[in-house]
Formats: sequence, C-alpha cells, structure tokens
Amino acid sequence: MRQFAASITALLLLLSSVAGVVVAAPPAVESTSALATDSEPALAEIDNETSVLTLSDDEDVAAFGAPSANLSASLSVRDTRIQSELRTRTTAQRLAAINDESERRRAVLRTLTELEIRADDLRAEERAALAAHTDGEISASQLLVQLAHVHTEAAELRSNATMLARTANEIDGLSIDGRVGSVRLELQTMRGPIRERAADALRGGVAPTRTYVQTTDDGVVLSMVDDGVYVREVYDASKRTTGASGRITVGELPEVIERAYPVIMQRGEFNSPTGVQASNIFVGKVRYMGGDLTAYVDRSNDGQVFREVQRIRLDEAYVAQSTNSTRSGLELRVNPTYAGGPLRIELVNAATGDPVQGNISVGRPDSNEQPTYLGRTNANGVLWTTAPGDEFVVQAIRGNSFVSVELTPEDPMNVSDPTDSLVAPPTHARVVANA
Repeated sequence: MRQFAASITALLLLLSSVAGVVVAAPPAVESTSALATDSEPALAEIDNETSVLTLSDDEDVAAFGAPSANLSASLSVRDTRIQSELRTRTTAQRLAAINDESERRRAVLRTLTELEIRADDLRAEERAALAAHTDGEISASQLLVQLAHVHTEAAELRSNATMLARTANEIDGLSIDGRVGSVRLELQTMRGPIRERAADALRGGVAPTRTYVQTTDDGVVLSMVDDGVYVREVYDASKRTTGASGRITVGELPEVIERAYPVIMQRGEFNSPTGVQASNIFVGKVRYMGGDLTAYVDRSNDGQVFREVQRIRLDEAYVAQSTNSTRSGLELRVNPTYAGGPLRIELVNAATGDPVQGNISVGRPDSNEQPTYLGRTNANGVLWTTAPGDEFVVQAIRGNSFVSVELTPEDPMNVSDPTDSLVAPPTHARVVANA
C-alpha cells in the first residue's frame, strides 16, 4: 500500500506541475448512481468493515425523518433557487455593462467579497438548524427541509462564483481563481446527495425516503438506503481548525486517506481531481468494487477528515453476524451494523428456510409507542433499512404469525481515531446472496 500511495503521490505532483493546481475539487453533486462494478476476485478475502466518519460530540440527538411532497416547502425551496439564479444573472449583466476596466475590477472584487460573506451566512444558517434539531426545537424532517434549502442556495452561489471567475479572466492582471476555488469548495461542503434527495422529495419528484438524522451543534450525520445503495454523508465542524500547524501537502493526501480508510484504500482506486490550492481543504476520492468515497480533509493538524460522502451497494455491504429469533413457524434474522448503518432484515420459514414476505416494523424495547412500519420483505425475504441509534426491536408479521428480535447497534470503525481504524474489527460477513 505504501508503494501504491507513493505512485499516486507522484502522479498528483505530475498533474500539479502541468496544470499549476494541486488540491482536489469535487463534482457539483455526488450522485447516488454509477458505482464501480469491475470484478475483484480478492474482495471475498477482506473481512474488515469500512471506516466511517462519526461525530465527536457526545451530546448528540438521533432520529428519523422522511420529507415528502409539500407545497409550501417546495415553493420555498423553488424561491430560493429562483432568487439565487436571478441574483447571478443580474450581477452578470451589471458587470457586463461597466465599460471602465478599473471600475469593473473593483466591482468584481466587491461582489466576490459579498459572495464570501453570503457563504459564511449560509453556514451560520446551517449551524442554527443543526442546533435547533439538537435542542429538540425542530424534527428530523424539518431539519431535512432546511438542509434542502442550504443545498439549493449553495449550488446557486457556486454558479455565481464561476461567473465571477469568467468575468475576472477578461480583465488584464486580475486573478481571483484562488478565492473563487476556496469559496466553491466551502459551498460544496454544504451540499450532498441526501440533501438533494430531500429537495426532490419536497417537489414530489421522488418518493419519501426514511432517513437517519444525527446532529450535534457542530455536525450532522445523514444516511439512507436508496435503490439498492446505502448512502451516508457526514459533516463535523469540530474537526476543522483555523491553525496552520502540521499543514499537509497534496503529496501526503493519499497517506491521510489510507490512515482514515485503510480497507477502502486497499480495495479501491484513489483519484484526486485537480483544483485550487488557496483553500485549507483537500478532497480525496476513492472508487472500489461496489462503492465510492469522497473525503474532505482539513489540511491542518497533519490532516483530518471532517466530511465524507459514502455510497455502498447493499450486495457489497458488510454487516454483523445475524441475530435470529424463531416463533410461530417464522425465523427472523437481523444483521445489524452501527447507528445509522445499513440494517439487513430477513424473514424465512423456520422449517424449510424458504423466504417469506411479511410486514416489518421497528420500535423501542418496553415502549408504549407504536412501532414504525418499514415495509414488506421482498421475494427473497429481505428488507434493508438504516439502523436506529439506540436499542431497538425488529418485528415481523405474516398473517397471524409474529416474531421479533431485540438488538443494540455496534460501534463503527471510527475514521477520527487512526488507531481504531487500523485495528482488526469484529468478524463481519459480506452478504451477497438473496439481497
């Protein structure tokens, strides 16, 4: 792996010497599709689960939300997009109408400063929403609506920044590429596939999706199962710093990613797109059999992952050995992982092992609350969802037959603790058949 990292480092340095840029820049939106599907014979030999970024603050709140078609919220998100687009077009027209080059230069710099301030304000709005959820002032679904707003405006602000860069290139001696690249990267950390899915659901474009939401005042974990793929996005501001001690170079990025995600780096292909160097953020991307990772690294303190977006195909997901329960001729098998991780539920005939299609619900032990209905197991007797944050009970009903299993989420492999990430985790099994 060290030889692999060294080769990648040499490639990155070669690219930077040609293009004059060295830091990774992610795509506009991380899609939930197009996962790597190349064959990998050695995959079955890997028994480790992948590492995940977790929130460092113990004062967290976890819940589930599923924003659905909502006219008021949809109109609000649409208005956010339209107003941002209008501001971008108005600004472009205003700058184009300035004939004096010196005056246009000042106008571009002034507009860029205003955009940077707006990006800071948008981050403050996100932080306020996270705090409101943590304090119990808003529900998980309400938080997802607000994050959809942030996602939408961040996209339009990125377009505004791109327009300013194009305008600046037409002015002799004016270069704002560094500042533009920095603000675009910052805005990208406020976007993500689950936030985009929430915005689409509000418009009625997609069905509501049960989404795990965990927050602190400084961070958020979002995860869901969508069309056979487990999707996870995390942001933790507490892992960012304004200091410059131990500031890593782009050549050290593969080693940082390997330290945080050893199994993913072992299984995959590291790729760091070129971008700008002015930001304190590096971005590493890894594609591997059945999944991909985008990790945002704070360059200070020898590099620390503060944001990740992961996608893992369910037929390649690693889950704990199943906990089983048999009753009334039914056998319920549940393969848990960590809080918010992919949860596999299987219902079979206790005598024959044949798959059974039944209704699945999840609830709390010894609770008077009505369990949450998740859906029916498929033709293979399987249903995937995301695991709750605390002890939970999975219930299955088929006709008059009932069976349940009580479980506790496991501890994940923690990206934030290199020692934890590099030690061998508990035995896990990759479920391939009957997904």
